[in-house]
Amino acid sequence: MPRAKRTSRILLVNGDATVQHLRALMLRMKGHAVDTAVDLQAAHAAIALRRYDLIIVDVGYFAQPGLEFCEDIKKKRPHQKVLMQTDPHLFLERESCPDKIVSKQDGPHHFVHEVEQMLQAS
Repeated sequence: MPRAKRTSRILLVNGDATVQHLRALMLRMKGHAVDTAVDLQAAHAAIALRRYDLIIVDVGYFAQPGLEFCEDIKKKRPHQKVLMQTDPHLFLERESCPDKIVSKQDGPHHFVHEVEQMLQAS
């Protein structure tokens, strides 16, 4: 009997309720369990309660708080995978955080593809 695929647990952090709902829906349709947080404070609270296979943070126009959040998470959980979605004009120099950066300009299908690639690499 084939082994059942393990459901990946994802935390999606995005302040735009409509965008967050659509991204979460797309990931759920692919079989992932998705929790959402409206801001970084809510994300910290969620992480304190549960482990995630992937944390996705939409940093919008302001990357610094998202980068600080990522670095804080990596200090506590060095192997935690973090994907950041950015506006296309942002250039993020990164050392250890995030693991991957995806431009929002690339569209929703590319977003889902990148998420699944990161989860498969785990």
